[in-house]
Amino acid sequence: MGENFEYDFSENWGKLVCNLLHNSVSTGFGFFDANGQLLEANQAMCFYLDADAGDLVPRNHFINPKFDTFLDKNEQGLVFDGLATVGDYNDINYTLKTKVYRDGERLMVYCEANSAELLAENKKMSTLNQEINNLQRQLIREKKNLQMAFKELEARTAELENSNARLAELNIEKNKYVGMVAHDLRNPIGVSVSFSEILMENFDQLPHEDRMEFLSQIHKNCSFSLKLISDFLDISKIESGIFDLNLIDQDYLGFVEENIAHNDILARNKFQQIQLQVSSDQIMVRFDAGKLHQVLNNLLGNAIKYSFPHSQIVVDVYKAENRVITRIIDHGQGIPEPELEKLFAPFQTTSVKPTAAEKSTGLGLAIVKKIVEAHGGTVGVESKVGTGSTFSFTLPLLPDISSEGNEA
Repeated sequence: MGENFEYDFSENWGKLVCNLLHNSVSTGFGFFDANGQLLEANQAMCFYLDADAGDLVPRNHFINPKFDTFLDKNEQGLVFDGLATVGDYNDINYTLKTKVYRDGERLMVYCEANSAELLAENKKMSTLNQEINNLQRQLIREKKNLQMAFKELEARTAELENSNARLAELNIEKNKYVGMVAHDLRNPIGVSVSFSEILMENFDQLPHEDRMEFLSQIHKNCSFSLKLISDFLDISKIESGIFDLNLIDQDYLGFVEENIAHNDILARNKFQQIQLQVSSDQIMVRFDAGKLHQVLNNLLGNAIKYSFPHSQIVVDVYKAENRVITRIIDHGQGIPEPELEKLFAPFQTTSVKPTAAEKSTGLGLAIVKKIVEAHGGTVGVESKVGTGSTFSFTLPLLPDISSEGNEA
């Protein structure tokens, strides 16, 4: 290849360049007549002028400078070289690098977009898209957080609704219990008032035996009223969750023997005998002595109350696996099977009557159940009409440290 080599561009590349320019989407070529009518345009020019390649009717126009400016000049050749704005005043306008050539009554317009500006705009758009994507991801996260918060709110609302419903139930139950207590208190208090009025009005005229009988009736009715109020307060505290246990590790058998001695006085009044059966010398249990006294007092009191005079009551205590089981066995009247199911519910009484006209509050067994369950135990009953009843409850045993040490 010599220094004077000349390359014939027109011959070798002219048609190819024309085809490429015709299909270009950035460099626009258009041919117009003296009236400004578009005669021919490539793809880019059709895009800038918003024209269809088939009919070449532009919807955009040269706004600045206007197309008439090119026709007003009498020069031939290059009549404009600068920036021209194409648009329709309402929509997007394009500012293009433009050259206009005139050949007689025809104009050739060459337009091209500023590549540097396009790249800069593309970069801005890319950055903007990235920011939009980041915002979308953030919105998705926020949406998930809101959905989780909404679910939690729904759960809290459901809990609140359940609590309100439970509160309404407890309120109805409380009103029912208050009504029952008021009803059960009316008779013994009324009897006590009547006997006290008789005593006050006729004290000197009444024989000593009558006065003692009236006082005995007043004492019995007041004791029952006091027991009913005490039991009602206990069950109310338990139902409201105000139930603290003072748990202490202690010998359970010694505790049971002490309670039997306390109840033996009541049993002897009916010529009954309480017998303790045990399978160990010592059984260590963690329990609240005050609360378990209520349990044994209620169960032994019922056994005494519903057993016949001159009968025997057995308290059977033994270990089974990790529990200690206590059974109070009487040989009384027994309870009909259909009535056993509701026996541990508050204010539930049976068709069985005490053998010495004793009174019952209907709350004792409900208190027993709550106290035993608070200690981690269970309660149960077995009964047969005409044979007697067996009430039982379990308590967790303390680990046997000495045996564990020997095994190690």
